Amino acid sequence: MPEIQNIEDDSFKKQVTSSVEKKVNENTSQEQGIELSQLQTPNHQLQTEEMEVHHHPHVEKKNFKEYFLEFLMIFLAVTMGFFAENIREHYTEKNNAREYLESYRDELLQQEKVFAVYKNLYQKKVIVCDSIKDIFFTGEENNQLPTLARLMLFGVQNIEVPLSTPSYDQMVNSGALRYINNIGLRDSMAAYRGQIETFKSYNIRILESIVNNTFEVAKLQDFHDIVSADTSQSYNILMHTPAIEPFSNLSREQRRSLVFFYEAYIVQAQSDLRRLRLLNTSNENLLKLVNEEFTK
Repeated sequence: MPEIQNIEDDSFKKQVTSSVEKKVNENTSQEQGIELSQLQTPNHQLQTEEMEVHHHPHVEKKNFKEYFLEFLMIFLAVTMGFFAENIREHYTEKNNAREYLESYRDELLQQEKVFAVYKNLYQKKVIVCDSIKDIFFTGEENNQLPTLARLMLFGVQNIEVPLSTPSYDQMVNSGALRYINNIGLRDSMAAYRGQIETFKSYNIRILESIVNNTFEVAKLQDFHDIVSADTSQSYNILMHTPAIEPFSNLSREQRRSLVFFYEAYIVQAQSDLRRLRLLNTSNENLLKLVNEEFTK
């Protein structure tokens, strides 16, 4: 019975194969279980370690004395910083005040030169305008036309003294004056500036009056060549002598108007000479006080 024998062989082979596969599967599952347990154990240990590391430390309580000492140290540090900053600012501002005072001294020296120049100009102005006034007063204007032409250009020139006090104003605006302990010096500086402002205000008023009268005088006196048309020398009044047309017969009132016009220049020049002398005296006294301040 060969067929029966073959069937029995096939069934036996199937049983052997299935038993082998079963054992292989059991071995594989056991190995995977061992590996999984080995992987889980370290993870569990890491989690336990992390929990142990992140626990809250025990902080020891401070008593009142320790808090007070910390507050005192912070307070002293802030206070010392405040005083140090104030001291630094004080010395900085004091040095700035000294620099301003040096600039003020230079300004005084410059003004001293200006006074000398304009004293000479005002003295010449008085002489020139007095000569023109006498020519009109005596009725000799047409007989002395060349002399009038030579004198007139400087005679009608307005003189303004360029005076200013930028250094003093800077000290006032910056508060540097409070570092000058010499009260006499501070008062003298303020008085000197007041003199300059009075001088400038006076000249503004009187020159405005003279300019207004010029329009009336121009109806009586020829000014057509008062300024040179030659641009190479127009800036130099000493090189130009204007041409003047003869005067018409002047009435007594017209003659007095011309005399008063040039007399006003004389009044301004004499007044400014007096003021310049006072300013020069104040300037010299201030220079002495400032120099004394630097020797301290």
